[in-house]
Amino acid sequence: MKLSKRLSLRTKQLLRHMTPRHVVRSRITRSTLQRFAEKVGLVYFGYVDQRDDDHRLVRGHTVSSTHADNHYCVGSIRGYDVVLVARNDTIRVKHSQAYERCHWLIATVDLHTRYELPHFYIGHGSRRSAFEASFEQLIPLQIGTFGTYPHDFTSNYTVYGMASHALEIEQIIVPGVAGVIASHFRSASIEIEDNCLYLYIESQHPSEEVLEKLISNALWLADTLDTALAPRLDESPTPYAA
Repeated sequence: MKLSKRLSLRTKQLLRHMTPRHVVRSRITRSTLQRFAEKVGLVYFGYVDQRDDDHRLVRGHTVSSTHADNHYCVGSIRGYDVVLVARNDTIRVKHSQAYERCHWLIATVDLHTRYELPHFYIGHGSRRSAFEASFEQLIPLQIGTFGTYPHDFTSNYTVYGMASHALEIEQIIVPGVAGVIASHFRSASIEIEDNCLYLYIESQHPSEEVLEKLISNALWLADTLDTALAPRLDESPTPYAA
């Protein structure tokens, strides 16, 4: 993005943030995140600078040199190391001159498994432009080699990965798991990179109910993957039951 365009967008953003309505909503959001963090045992830090080494940088496809992280929370829940953060950025839509303002709410969970998972992304159709604008190394994959996937999943989600990892990814996200994602994760998108799970939703002012669902879904998926992958540590990759 050109510097002039970046400055123009930044100025508009600052003006929006100065309106009384935005100030009130921001205070409510901060209070909601603080209460939720205390409730589930996370430590709330608020705004963090991505160039500051005092905190762990949340990566995944949304990381960039221009993103801003707020409501940063970190801790352990049900034995998993968890980071929760609200990230915003302005991205250029692929093959277009248009720009899109994104407000991601991200739950990050470190998987326990020692099995080295391939990098892949399960993207909801509503967020396709945001993902494709920020990441080009993964391609859409065709799934269904080992079983039939629920229509609600295949009609709303696209699985991205390296072509050489397609069969392995399908063995990890089996039809049963895909069905739960389609029925319970709503419009959330999922990324696995370096054995870290990222769960993304678009929510600038989340309610406590939304936060609870985000964390609950992330922990369920982490536990499901860890449990399914445990037998594979001492054997070569083979399809396992859905």
